[in-house]
Amino acid sequence: MTLINRNERLEQSRGLRFFSRSGLFLLALFLVFPAFSSYAQDASLSKVVTLTEQSKDWHLEEPVKLYTPDDLFTYINGEAELYMPYGFTQLASAFYNKKGANSEIGLAVDVYKMGSLLDAFGIYAQYRKPDNQFLAIGCEGYVNPSQLMFYQDRYFVNLAASGTSEIDRSIFETFARAVSKNIPFCSSPPQELDLMKVKSLIPRTERYYPEGLLGYRFFRHGLIALAQLEHKKVRFFVLKEESPQSAQKTVTAYIQYLDSSGKKFQPLEAAAGERTLFAVDPLHSGLIIGTKGRYVFGAADLDNPAQGSELIKEIVTRLP
Repeated sequence: MTLINRNERLEQSRGLRFFSRSGLFLLALFLVFPAFSSYAQDASLSKVVTLTEQSKDWHLEEPVKLYTPDDLFTYINGEAELYMPYGFTQLASAFYNKKGANSEIGLAVDVYKMGSLLDAFGIYAQYRKPDNQFLAIGCEGYVNPSQLMFYQDRYFVNLAASGTSEIDRSIFETFARAVSKNIPFCSSPPQELDLMKVKSLIPRTERYYPEGLLGYRFFRHGLIALAQLEHKKVRFFVLKEESPQSAQKTVTAYIQYLDSSGKKFQPLEAAAGERTLFAVDPLHSGLIIGTKGRYVFGAADLDNPAQGSELIKEIVTRLP
């Protein structure tokens, strides 16, 4: 996670523009609502990162900063757009300085309010790697010498060292658990992840994409993960559509894309699911895709249809 220098954070003022036939009505509104933004700030989120128990060795350097989708880019320029599809509504950011001779050492405590538990997992999983050192905090967390991240309920939490390459793990955990107490309790991952628990799943490779899965705009609201098939790793995915009809439309959109790319595909009559085909994908080698009810499922990076047949059958058995 890239954090800009806190001295370079920009304060944005928002003008208020009202359209009214009545000047008095306009004035009354201006007095009652002196500022307007398309996203309302929730001041209570600032309390989540105000951690008084840590005041013995650390102190809050400045008032908590609140950011909305309107100005998140002023804090994490270059990464803000990553958060928007996941229903981001607000960030509370606090910066703590370590008391003592070396006042350059600091700790940034950032809590992002996302659209849902699945969205919070989705943004967390963008940073998680299978070989991280994981923690039993929130739904899941991990720590390294310079950072600790976890997600809990609809919140994504990021703690990052400043002015040093590492901070003692016990300090990270103390701050993280203090934040965890201030947000709704949740220790279980999203139920949707149960769909991905096939035998060949490589643990902690699951990701959620609200849009653009595999780089295709017509693949939305999808989970994707890695599976180990003998000596080859492949990706498999599940998309949850609004209805069976929507699922069929998604596959049709993919077929139209193949046609426009001059790529071939063939039906797999013996495969599981209601409609399944194998395609030579322009970006992802061999790809199996099919539908079951409102779900679209598939596997990519295949050499041939037979290679993914058992994996596909197991995926289908997990779908409602």
